Amino acid sequence: MPKLYFMLSSFFKFMKKLLTFLILTYLLITINSIGITQEQNKLKNENLLKIGVLLPLSGEFKDIGESFLKAIQLALYEISNENIKIYPKDSKANALTAYQAAKEFKENGIKIVIGPIFYESLEKLDEINNITFISLTNKTEKIPKNTIAFGININSQIEVLQKYFDKIKVSKTLLLSPKSEYVHQSDDVAKKDLLKFYRTYSYDTNPKKITGEIEKITKYRERKKDLERRIKILEKSDLYKHQQELKKLEQMHTLGKVNFDSVVIIDFGERLKSVLTSFMFSDVPNNEVKFFTINQWFDETFFNENAMQNLHFPSIDLNNLKKFNKKYFKTYKEKPNKVSILAYDALGLIYYCWVNNNSEFKVSQLYNKDGFKGLHGEFMIEENFSKQKLKIYKVSKKKFEQVY
Repeated sequence: MPKLYFMLSSFFKFMKKLLTFLILTYLLITINSIGITQEQNKLKNENLLKIGVLLPLSGEFKDIGESFLKAIQLALYEISNENIKIYPKDSKANALTAYQAAKEFKENGIKIVIGPIFYESLEKLDEINNITFISLTNKTEKIPKNTIAFGININSQIEVLQKYFDKIKVSKTLLLSPKSEYVHQSDDVAKKDLLKFYRTYSYDTNPKKITGEIEKITKYRERKKDLERRIKILEKSDLYKHQQELKKLEQMHTLGKVNFDSVVIIDFGERLKSVLTSFMFSDVPNNEVKFFTINQWFDETFFNENAMQNLHFPSIDLNNLKKFNKKYFKTYKEKPNKVSILAYDALGLIYYCWVNNNSEFKVSQLYNKDGFKGLHGEFMIEENFSKQKLKIYKVSKKKFEQVY
């Protein structure tokens, strides 16, 4: 019996020691696992790329903001890297709301933000330190020092127009712009002095007045009177050659050519159509005079207007825009805002800089002198705006034809 008691006592002591060992071993493993997990999470957080997104997601411009956000989400999906997170906030297309959202980004440790879209929303952003904003505005004047204007700006458009003008050898170019909200763009074009304008004009935005102003610019009435005088002279002659000339003149509206060979019109939409139609009515054929405007984002309503034929404009890569539109439609079953391709490329730009610097984002990388290639085309960031390498297209037989 004592022997049995001793054996049981030894067994229970052994089991107690074993249980104590197992508990200590479990605790040690658990503590180590927690430590490893915490270290992994810390490393993951250090490698996390946090991108703020500041867009109008409510109010008047909600549809534009949502299209831009979907383009960013599309780029994020295609990159497929779980270490990249976006943090959308509503700017309401308002400077104060954008500023308040930017302060929240700063509190959350976000250092790079896509947005805002509109120039007016940038007003107070220069008060936010340690954040860089990639705005989708195309204005470059008085941009806050912490903001990059990523839109298709007038500087890039002037540069490619100047190269194309040199190629086709136009020398007497008129600059026309409306007395309107686009005055800053025409001022920028005129100030650059790269295109060496022959004359500049500002026209009234009232469609009823545009035709009269274009008639003055083209000296339509004088040319019409010259025709009428010549016809009267020929009608009095019986010479065969005069009779033949008379037949030709009777098919014409004016006599004599205009004193310019090209026209740049800084305008959009219906007003642009009115100006070009007025030139047509003033007997200035678009196969003799070259007509140019600024980036129109491939407005297909131009196809239905005879006056828009042979209209030239600088823009992004059309083939790539079609690819973007197709991907966007396939994903969301709706057409994108065409400008949202820039938001898609903005996320790609940030990711490219981050992944090529061992998963660490530095603002200085945005200013790479070799430039970048996005879906919208090649570009380089200088000072605080994107300098794009654009192409020249013209409207031709219900399509956009690249000419340069």
